Amino acid sequence: MPLIEEDTTQSHFIECTVNKIKSVFETISTDIGESADHEVVSTIRDQFSPGKMLRTQLGFALFQEKNTEFNSMISTCAATELIHSATLFHDDVIDCANLRRGQPSLWREIGAAGAVLLGDLFFSSSIQMLIEGGELNKVSSFVNKVREVCAKEVVHELVYHGREIDSESCIRIARGKTGPLFAFVSEACGGKDTKKSSALAEVGYRLGTAYQLADDLMDVVGEEDVIGKTLGTDMKRRKFTLAQGKDFSEAFILKQINELCISSLELLWEWPEYLPKLELYIVKELLPFLKLDLNN
Repeated sequence: MPLIEEDTTQSHFIECTVNKIKSVFETISTDIGESADHEVVSTIRDQFSPGKMLRTQLGFALFQEKNTEFNSMISTCAATELIHSATLFHDDVIDCANLRRGQPSLWREIGAAGAVLLGDLFFSSSIQMLIEGGELNKVSSFVNKVREVCAKEVVHELVYHGREIDSESCIRIARGKTGPLFAFVSEACGGKDTKKSSALAEVGYRLGTAYQLADDLMDVVGEEDVIGKTLGTDMKRRKFTLAQGKDFSEAFILKQINELCISSLELLWEWPEYLPKLELYIVKELLPFLKLDLNN
């Protein structure tokens, strides 16, 4: 019985987030105008279909109504998913990736310029969502974390391009590229308690880093028809990751991921009420395909 209730609650949380995201599409449709090609509008609508929604799933795992109001949390998750989608639109153009979420990448459907511009519209829409929802206290943190993602992508592209780098630098890049959006969602779950919010933010950073390391590994050893996106782009574009290092075995990478996941749980020992759902999230949602044993 408890599992059924939990699934229903989770489904409701995700449904509310998806509906919030879809409301943005209505605004964008208005911006595009009635004279727009209906096929283009339909293609854009398909891109609003959610992927794994890992950041939203993390928000659900850490959400407690005593700390954060429900609608505020939904806006936080929706804004983060919009930014994540925008980065995917841009990444696929940069990488010339043809496949995303098991279907043609947006730029393959509407052109590179259209995909970049739509990503820009997602960026601005996400900030507008937080402002209109009265989330002014979150906007500064949100903008800073989005900037952190962009800055680390620039460093990876312009500073480290074509260079083999050490493991610490690889992990730093992974943290900066993916950790901030996870951190924004988890930080919001701490409400006005700055100590708790800070610990939760670091939880998000570590889990985001773990996921990016796993994603980099799948880019090397995964299969496109299973993963659902174009693989091998990092190596093709000479963007070095931990998974490409001759001295870094798959076992070494899995160990790094495992340690990041375990340490994220250890950060919350002072607040044990978070631990059961967070561990379930890690095992069930974040890294199921790696089958990591967190007890080792």
